[in-house]
Amino acid sequence: MATLYSLYVVYRDGRTLLQKDFQIENMEPDLVTGFLSAVSMFLSDLVGRISDDGQQLKSLEREDGRLRIIDREDVKILLEYGKNIYVAAFSTHDLPVIRRRMCTLITLLEMRHEKLLENWLGDLSHFRDFVPIIDTLFRPLAISERYVPVRVHTFPQSSLPQTLQPLLEAIDDNRSLEELAIVLQQPLFQVIVNFQALQDHHAIMLERRITVEQLVSSTTQTRE
Repeated sequence: MATLYSLYVVYRDGRTLLQKDFQIENMEPDLVTGFLSAVSMFLSDLVGRISDDGQQLKSLEREDGRLRIIDREDVKILLEYGKNIYVAAFSTHDLPVIRRRMCTLITLLEMRHEKLLENWLGDLSHFRDFVPIIDTLFRPLAISERYVPVRVHTFPQSSLPQTLQPLLEAIDDNRSLEELAIVLQQPLFQVIVNFQALQDHHAIMLERRITVEQLVSSTTQTRE
């Protein structure tokens, strides 16, 4: 299953409209979007060149001359485009579910702020109401199956919805979410969604989570 690290909504000229870090902290948004803009401009120029035999370069991930993925094996940058904005997602995998939600976010933003985005002057306050929408769309994809949830024992279990009770009862402060999915015989994604709901109720917390460095290291060791 993919782990989503961070997400950026970028205006057509490279300015950041929205940014959400799920795993990576203290990343400078303008540096990231500046890098993405530079790479996109370079690629657009490159794919526009035709070789002597009349065939375009085929080794590039492109759609209509636009960059769709920067693949560094352990971390991939996925890109989807709208009319005036694009979304960049940093993830361990390129999955259709991530791209569908990226496209959904673009559609919602451009429908609500169509006129504003035609000539955006830089006021970020117009987009603040999209922060919870981003969280709803992408938070379940950002939670690693390696997370180990820990119960808050002072929480009154009776106040929880019935659908969340089995997961809370199965948490023993040692099992990862992946192990809990096996025990409950439920799809991992459903367990992650329920895990997020338990967090929202303040019924559980995280004891530990894998860092980006550990993820890259473990992935490298697995390949070897």
